[in-house]
Amino acid sequence: MSTPLLGDLWFNRPASTWTEALPLGNGSLGAMVYGAVGTEHLQINDSTAWSGSPASEAVPPVISADAAAASLSSARAAVAAGDYPAADQQLRGLQHRYSQSYLPFVDFHVRTGVTGTGVPTTEGNASDYRRALNLATATHEVRYCTDDAWVTQCSYISHRHGVLVLTISTDHASGLDISTAMTSPLRILSTGTTTDTSFLNVRLPSDVEPAHDATSGPVKYSNSDDGTLRGAAVVGWTHDGIPEDHQDGLAASGVHHATIYLATQTTFVGVGRIPCGDAESARRKAMERIRTALDLGEPALRTAHVADYGALFDRVKMYTGNGPDLPLDERLYRANNHPGGVLAADPALAGLLFTFGRYLLISCSRPGGVPANLQGIWNDSLQPPWSSNYTTNINLQMNYWPAEVANLSECAAPLYDLIDALTVTGSETARRLYGAPGWVAHHNTDIWAYSQPVGLGEHDPKWAFWPMAGPWLVRHLWEHVLFGADDDFARTRAWNPIRSSAQFCLAWLQEQPDGTLGTSPSTSPENQFVSSQGIVSSVGASSTLDLILVSDVLKMVTSLAARLGVVGDDVVAAAAAAMPRIPGPVPGQMGMVPEWVADHAQAEPQHRHMSHLFFLYPGDTAVDMDLAAAAARSLDGRGDESTGWSLAWKLCLRARLGQPDKTADLIRLFFRDAGTGQGPFAGGLYANLFAAHPPFQIDGNFGYVAGVAECILQSHRGEIELLKALPPELATGSVSGLVARPGVDVSVNWTHDPDGRVHLGHATLRARHEGAAGTQLVTFRGSTIEVALPWSPNEADSAVVLLSAESFRHAGKHFGDPAVTAGI
Repeated sequence: MSTPLLGDLWFNRPASTWTEALPLGNGSLGAMVYGAVGTEHLQINDSTAWSGSPASEAVPPVISADAAAASLSSARAAVAAGDYPAADQQLRGLQHRYSQSYLPFVDFHVRTGVTGTGVPTTEGNASDYRRALNLATATHEVRYCTDDAWVTQCSYISHRHGVLVLTISTDHASGLDISTAMTSPLRILSTGTTTDTSFLNVRLPSDVEPAHDATSGPVKYSNSDDGTLRGAAVVGWTHDGIPEDHQDGLAASGVHHATIYLATQTTFVGVGRIPCGDAESARRKAMERIRTALDLGEPALRTAHVADYGALFDRVKMYTGNGPDLPLDERLYRANNHPGGVLAADPALAGLLFTFGRYLLISCSRPGGVPANLQGIWNDSLQPPWSSNYTTNINLQMNYWPAEVANLSECAAPLYDLIDALTVTGSETARRLYGAPGWVAHHNTDIWAYSQPVGLGEHDPKWAFWPMAGPWLVRHLWEHVLFGADDDFARTRAWNPIRSSAQFCLAWLQEQPDGTLGTSPSTSPENQFVSSQGIVSSVGASSTLDLILVSDVLKMVTSLAARLGVVGDDVVAAAAAAMPRIPGPVPGQMGMVPEWVADHAQAEPQHRHMSHLFFLYPGDTAVDMDLAAAAARSLDGRGDESTGWSLAWKLCLRARLGQPDKTADLIRLFFRDAGTGQGPFAGGLYANLFAAHPPFQIDGNFGYVAGVAECILQSHRGEIELLKALPPELATGSVSGLVARPGVDVSVNWTHDPDGRVHLGHATLRARHEGAAGTQLVTFRGSTIEVALPWSPNEADSAVVLLSAESFRHAGKHFGDPAVTAGI
């Protein structure tokens, strides 16, 4: 018998659907691996494979400055008169078309069969099947027995060398017949094959309409040299068999061991930049990587892959119990049907999903690449849900919520590149549509840094009009600063986007009759209200989110200016003057936080967006007891039931409020079977642990990581808070390597007593940089102590401060002598 495969996610049957396949990725190249017997299918994505070009934003009809000014002026007048339907109609005059779409690239097929039989192996003549994804090494393995012999397939995608690697081996005396083929849903320009390589060149569409706007010809190709992308996929291999002729790809017989390499390349050169080259130049670049891989050999590539990936993955380890050794689909089914709920049945699943989320972020967002989209980098549809684009009223930002706290800050670098590009395209949009300085972005964008309102003049402004993406996006630059980025990052990457976003927001503010500052027209993402006339409306004045985001970016620019020693800056001075005039969130009707300053009646009390609670999370507004109670009551009013990403946002919010029973309720819902049709706004998980909106959206996976981290560690209030909202079902556990502001590595373990009360085992703290050294406040169960963190420029010599539950029984004591403990 063969040794059972080790893996965190394993199944005893091949995937029959895309959401049962398992994902691999290196930040730019992605694969969904089905683990099929005899006819393996790897659905391949390239993160830069998008429709359109930078010219897509200028496709007619382009709204002129004069037309935009007239629409905006009329909308403001209608809002002031309380004629919200008229404001709605006027804002449709600002809508352009739509962002472009993220697309599938190629499908790679590998056929295997025992040499001499003349037919591929099938599930019917295979036994002892198992496929597994090992999260610690980012490798996928398939193993099965056929004709009394073992066949093993192992695949991974090397970030360092930019290739997918697939090894196939067998101990059958006759060996295997192996053949490969590539197809593509894109327009194929040319193909070619030699004895050891094959290629496929493609052209990408010039325009792809969103599925919700689909016409009879939604995918359009241009025959001109219009700046749209070209690309190529190249395959190479080595084997110990006999080469065979095969017109569709590579082929050999009598193979006992083969290594296949696959690389992709497009003519994309940077976010918002004009593509460069053609399909042939893309093919040559991909072929260079294939030749390098062939020269180095698979053992060297595997060693480099495991080291490169492990340098990120190994920083954090979470343990929430031991799970049963069952196929993942069966394990989820049993846990969901347990009378005590998922966490009571299998608490290890909580840690597994957290670890899987970190795996996904490493796999789909790496420096030098493009940001993770609505599906990360995994998509098999030419018209994916919501174009698989960057949706900036929550979803793109949620993708990066875990980056800092889960010790993957490098993975956020592509988001900063997109922000840089938006400051360019968005400045033209701000000037033309609003007559404003600075830069603006709206509800959707893409790798071309699209910045206009979408909707074709036909869609509801509740989602199509929202000029507040900028201040929310730059929050991620600010968080990187808060988590310990140096002055060079603050000055060269954060300052200009934050300052110019603040500049736009200052111009966008309108003085209100009571002397305060507000916004008009205003929407609250994808939600509506009931006016005093009883009319359900999308457009009003001063949504709570608008005011929170504007206040937030003004605080960022003034704080950053103080840190960098900037004096005499007119934007900073205007921001300081405006901040006291902007109303903050306060309790309103029924003790809830209003979604608009006017505290309109709710049109949809259970709406999935929690925009008016931004101040609580991901914001860091100081919250008193009354406002915290209003936020909790608002969450109660919304209810727990919602989409996957909304469940994750609610998890973060409940964690900030310190409500462990409610975090447990939300996690239970998050683990539901998404394939059983809970409804259009009921989240859950697919068999491969992809989070469902539904359908699949990866923001839920990333939001879950952030939410679980927030249950264990919080640092937004100027102190490090431990185990504030840990679900009682996670009775025993530990996590190492989380990061607290302003740059402190934190590890902690815990137990619970029979009453569900959490007990701290110990916690360790280590300063990551000199600015995090010195006195830090640490809180556990309401007791706060001062801890003196030492600092050494040599990480190996950095002292670790060890805290125990006993430490907090003497609240206020100064712990000045670090306990340097090996192995903690």
